[in-house]
Amino acid sequence: MKLYKNINRGFLTLIIVASVSFSCSKDFLNEPKNTAGLPEDVVFSDKEIVQSFVSGVYDRYKGQWDDNLTDGVNASNVDTGGLYAMYFARTVKGNDLIQGPSWFLFDYAHENREPGFRRTSFTWTFNYEIINYANVLIRGLENSDLDEATKKEFTAVGKALRAFHYFQLALEFAPNYNNDRNLARIPIYTEPATGASTGNPASPLSDVYDLIISDLKDAVQDLPNERLGKSYINKAVAQGMLARVLLVTQDDWALASQLAKAAYGGNATNAVVSSNWGAGFDDLTDQDWLWGHFQNGTSETNYFWMSPHVMMDHLTLSYQATYVNTNFRDLFADSDKRKLFVDYYEVSTPYREFITTKFEYTFACDVPLMRKSEMVLVDAEAQYHLGNEPEARNLLFALQQDRDPNATMTTASGQALLDEILIERRKELYGELGVEWFDAKRYSLPINRDPEHRVVVNIPADSELLYLKIPQSEIDANPNIDDSINN
Repeated sequence: MKLYKNINRGFLTLIIVASVSFSCSKDFLNEPKNTAGLPEDVVFSDKEIVQSFVSGVYDRYKGQWDDNLTDGVNASNVDTGGLYAMYFARTVKGNDLIQGPSWFLFDYAHENREPGFRRTSFTWTFNYEIINYANVLIRGLENSDLDEATKKEFTAVGKALRAFHYFQLALEFAPNYNNDRNLARIPIYTEPATGASTGNPASPLSDVYDLIISDLKDAVQDLPNERLGKSYINKAVAQGMLARVLLVTQDDWALASQLAKAAYGGNATNAVVSSNWGAGFDDLTDQDWLWGHFQNGTSETNYFWMSPHVMMDHLTLSYQATYVNTNFRDLFADSDKRKLFVDYYEVSTPYREFITTKFEYTFACDVPLMRKSEMVLVDAEAQYHLGNEPEARNLLFALQQDRDPNATMTTASGQALLDEILIERRKELYGELGVEWFDAKRYSLPINRDPEHRVVVNIPADSELLYLKIPQSEIDANPNIDDSINN
């Protein structure tokens, strides 16, 4: 493990939020204040301070991240900004969206996986640092004198955080899980790092996923429904996280359906209703949103970094970098409220023909991380695999009829029905999570680009281009990992 030594001799040098406030109309995280060296026994002596610690971790999701903590140079970049940057890097690796010659251009061209590149280093650094925060939280609570209810709740938060970020590492740094569950590329850490820590060897993917699933099952059991706001993880978010994991393992579709249904509330018709389409997709008070980044519009540190909005909005002063593949646009009926595509520039350059107005960029734009509509589609996919095709069609139609008043229920079955569900995932979630990349990877599908793209590159099924190499900085710092891991 690299230098994630945020604890030294029992002292925290983490950013701690001094206080947490809550608004009934919008949730927010106060700007964190650096307390550099607050003793661990103080942090875990009071529930409010523990909550502040957790709020500080969530705030780091939106921070400006150095892509390499070991080189002594502060070199944060727009495309290595936080969780949203990792998601957007996945988004531009597909066929549906086209990235202009701006930030994320190496991700778009699939030229980003070498061990010395900043995408590789940032993704490793970001996820392991949050994992270390989670381990600090879990261990600090275990050793504290706090009441059992507080320990239980915040330990569940720590486990959800740890599982979520191990899942990201497994997606980013390993091939398809079901191709070789014994492949070892990801070291596991369940204790906080110290100044004397030595890096662990890589563990088999089966062990990594066992930890992810165990942590999330504990979190689902122990997390409350209540939370300070939608920037925070609660039971429904943990259920959604585990449902996503089961989309990858593909070995418990019944549980995937159960979790997705619990996350969206059980009534698909009500769950999919959204006020964000056509309104900038920037407001997490929308009932469809389960989890998101809140932006307060006044004191955030990443005004010009927050993807997807800052990349995809061409009507506002921003990077204006992302375009829409004409053939993806043509998948939408004219009556579909999601068909927000404009021939804005009226130019003959094929890749610049269409933009989308789905995302409006402002300093206060919130960013979606999980929505009920996604969970309805997870349920539909699970029902298909359980052999319940009529229910899969009903769930799919619940979303389609809300988005398009002229929609009709599909009569497809077999592979054609699954293909339609996957297409609906792309139409519903484009720009948000990298869903096209995610689905191609877990189903061993190719990503073939149309000639309209600025860079035409075809990615075969199970290509090595679908995962990153282990960073050279990790190999250099960890005596239990050597260069052969990238062979």
